[in-house]
Amino acid sequence: MNKIIFFFLLGITSVYAQKKQLFTEYSIGETSSANNDFISLKSSQTFGVGFGMQHNDSLNWVKQLRNPYTGVILQVANHGNVEKIGHSISLLTYIEKPIILKNEKLKLLSGIGIAYHTKKNTIENWQNKAISTDLTWAYRLGVYYNIWSNSQFDSRINLNYLHYSNGHIQWPNNGINTLALGLNFTYNGFNKTENPIEKVILKKDIKKEKQTFFSVQTGIGQHALYRFYNFRRNVYSFDFMYGKIYNKTHKVGLGIYMRQYTNNYKYIKEGNNLVSEEYPELQKNPFLNSSSMGIALNYEFLMQHVSIETELGLTLYRPFFETEYRLNATLINKQTGLYELGKAEGMEYSLKRFVSGKLGLKYYLFNTNKTPKNNVYLGGHIVSVLGQADYSELALGYTHTF
Repeated sequence: MNKIIFFFLLGITSVYAQKKQLFTEYSIGETSSANNDFISLKSSQTFGVGFGMQHNDSLNWVKQLRNPYTGVILQVANHGNVEKIGHSISLLTYIEKPIILKNEKLKLLSGIGIAYHTKKNTIENWQNKAISTDLTWAYRLGVYYNIWSNSQFDSRINLNYLHYSNGHIQWPNNGINTLALGLNFTYNGFNKTENPIEKVILKKDIKKEKQTFFSVQTGIGQHALYRFYNFRRNVYSFDFMYGKIYNKTHKVGLGIYMRQYTNNYKYIKEGNNLVSEEYPELQKNPFLNSSSMGIALNYEFLMQHVSIETELGLTLYRPFFETEYRLNATLINKQTGLYELGKAEGMEYSLKRFVSGKLGLKYYLFNTNKTPKNNVYLGGHIVSVLGQADYSELALGYTHTF
């Protein structure tokens, strides 16, 4: 549900925008195999249509992004095997900004949204280990370079990375990853009488100020344990954050988080094989041992009612993780043909045990540019361990500014 709520939030910020753009694009690329015995794929093809508006006001975030465009993109992708992988139909919000200060030809475009897939993993289509749900998150990150333009049209080449994943709410979820090269044709002929956009934003133009804040947040997410315990169950979370807001734009905080995994709790409570045979101590306190706690460094880029959020965390307590890691690493022994549990060892295990992350969007009830003392927000996140999805979350929070 959080995907549906947030797929157009960045586009909302274009209410205050002026200059408009309408574009179409076509790209061709290569989709990587989701696993060793994945379906053979031909070249991928993606067609997209987008509409956006350029922000041209005095807000600090607009100045720092140098009058960015925000809007929405509708795209259809063929991943090179329609029979098994099908098509992905996506609706994304995007933000586009110059990369280099004095080069208006080179832009960075990033987008996040929701995708519908016409084919997914089923008993009959077991080879499709990439997608197992109808709806997934959709991401794109691309570099655009203007090769020809006049007063109304731009022609641009682009290199995009495209990603689709359900955020670990159901197995299998190896995801679809594509690298694509394309052409983009943009129409800029709207509103010819508008004042020109300022080309260079100087540091002295950005008003410097600072506020202190604290926030509390509670969330509910969904998570699947592993391929043979493939139940979609809730994750409950609580976060407390304290930090500073710089120039009404950069919100930086340090805090603590606590999470409780229903799947892990039930697996321990039921005394399934790995727990009863090798980790019986987990059954002494199933609730606590199915939880995790840690500290996190959080960053938000505030854009009035909307923000983009990233977080890097250090997990200090997660007793069930060793069990979960071994379950996730279950593989077939090619000699015996039997499934064997993985081992909890090596650098990857150590890093995943301690490093967590978060990526998402928030929508604030009150305009953050007006620095309200009290504000509430709704957020949608993917929570990860070392970049691999852990669960998807919908969160409700409160923040107080001093």
